[in-house]
Amino acid sequence: MRKFMTSLTTVATLTLAAVPALGLVQAAHAAEATARIVVSDLNLSDPAQAAQFNHRVDVQGEALCRQVAGRRGQSRLTQAECLTQVRLQVRRQLSSPQRDALRHASGGSSMQVALR
Repeated sequence: MRKFMTSLTTVATLTLAAVPALGLVQAAHAAEATARIVVSDLNLSDPAQAAQFNHRVDVQGEALCRQVAGRRGQSRLTQAECLTQVRLQVRRQLSSPQRDALRHASGGSSMQVALR
């Protein structure tokens, strides 16, 4: 009986040691989703190239949102909300001159004045 209890204790100890390891494996699979958007080949002050950049963000953002929604089964964010979050995150990762160039190319800060 003593040998049986020793074996049972050993198995229980090994099983409990395996549970955190399973958590690590699951955490590795649940790694944060990422997307790579190339901007180095674009001049963001040019409206046509700024539009190309926005298109790249949308394409990669939609793919990323589908990937995140597929992982969670039922995502808490709608596709539109997810894409908005992706766009905000991309803007934050641009340098200040890149953000300014993109804003000017998009017409975000332009002003028209009528003179008589």
